[in-house]
Amino acid sequence: MAFIPHSSSFILLGILLGVLIAYLAYRAQALNRSGAVTAAVLGAVVFGLGGLPWAVLLLSFFISSSALSRAFSRRKKGLDEKYSKGSRRDAGQVLANGGVAGLLVLAFVILHGQSPDSPFLTWLWLAFAASLAAANADTWATELGVLNPAPPRLISTGQQVESGTSGAISLVGSLAAFAGAALIALLAWLMAALKWGPAAIAPADWLPFLWVLVAGTVGSLVDSLLGATLQAIYYCPTCRKETERHPTHTCGTPTQFTRGLPWLDNDWVNTACTAAAALLILIIGWLTLAWTGPTQPNISIQGGTMMALTLSINAFQNGGDIPKDFTCEGANHSPEITWSGVPATARSQALIVSDPDAPVGTFIHWVLYNLPPDQTSLAASQPKMAQFPGGGTQGVNGYPHTGYDGPCPPPGKAHRYYFRLYALDLAPGLPAGLTANQLENKMQGHILAQGEWMGKYKR
Repeated sequence: MAFIPHSSSFILLGILLGVLIAYLAYRAQALNRSGAVTAAVLGAVVFGLGGLPWAVLLLSFFISSSALSRAFSRRKKGLDEKYSKGSRRDAGQVLANGGVAGLLVLAFVILHGQSPDSPFLTWLWLAFAASLAAANADTWATELGVLNPAPPRLISTGQQVESGTSGAISLVGSLAAFAGAALIALLAWLMAALKWGPAAIAPADWLPFLWVLVAGTVGSLVDSLLGATLQAIYYCPTCRKETERHPTHTCGTPTQFTRGLPWLDNDWVNTACTAAAALLILIIGWLTLAWTGPTQPNISIQGGTMMALTLSINAFQNGGDIPKDFTCEGANHSPEITWSGVPATARSQALIVSDPDAPVGTFIHWVLYNLPPDQTSLAASQPKMAQFPGGGTQGVNGYPHTGYDGPCPPPGKAHRYYFRLYALDLAPGLPAGLTANQLENKMQGHILAQGEWMGKYKR
């Protein structure tokens, strides 16, 4: 599930790549000296500890935002007096836009070391993407917002103000913010769909990355709202204009504090922008995991007698070791399963694969239901799609992904993985997207027969 470059050579390569890109950005005048040093450290963390998928998102933000800054530098030249800093990013600006992302990489690495199968790893990756989506949205809005034909309006009051005013929004700027967030969300989805990233998903699982898009856009709105209400704003008595610059204006005159919080400069506002987007994703992740699991089997049967299904998995013995091909360390595809003994009165069948030994409690690896009652096998390598053409619906596992995700326990003792098949008197019309908890609730009192097969896996 999670891609982490463990080797020291890979980490060293990431450090060298971070330094090289920071140097090139310095030579291209996208960064000043302090910004280049900070970017080199941040790049070393993201490239060296995260790897390719994390690097792709960070570079996409940096390259696209820097290109827009250079492309519209002449258009913005008359607005320099408004902004607190110039177009060459310093250490504060680098940390404001990428610091939250760097912390999320470190959090991912630490959690992965303690619990490699933790479903929260996926949400840390999405929070990383959301933080950069917010930074990209804010930068694109700033750079492209100057193209709006009409003066912008304050987000807090709707009052028309000069271009470049903190907290001002416009139609062009808002569309640019949405597009900037969409770029990062799309790339995050692509990394996951290609299984290059920590969140290996089926291409149809687009919802988490819609959240990245929404969170990135929300983050840029937080930036605008803080800019209009709480950001420190100063006044130049010589130019008679408000500005973010302090202690001196572009004309050299000392600026006077007029409103806002004195410590809340533009760097802190940008930090709040990226942090808000990441926090929104982490809250969604926490709520999702609370909703989808962990779960403990608690299912009643129809009547008082349980009929037995004869379940078999040829790839490993009952109670034996699961081959690596069916785990996160291998191809991560589902094994072939065969069974017999389905009652004639059965109307559908369901399968749940669970790990009762996971650190978070029972963890769900596969949810499958609406199987036809006459079906007696599942081929290996079932596709990660919500609906099977011949009948059968795949629900949401604990990651949360659609379809099968194999064993991926933390290093240590072997975990047990139960493949439990149920014959039901329920018609095969249960809705798509059910979690194991939801499926178990619907199966209460409707189980005609049950069979299971258990395998073990240790890392």
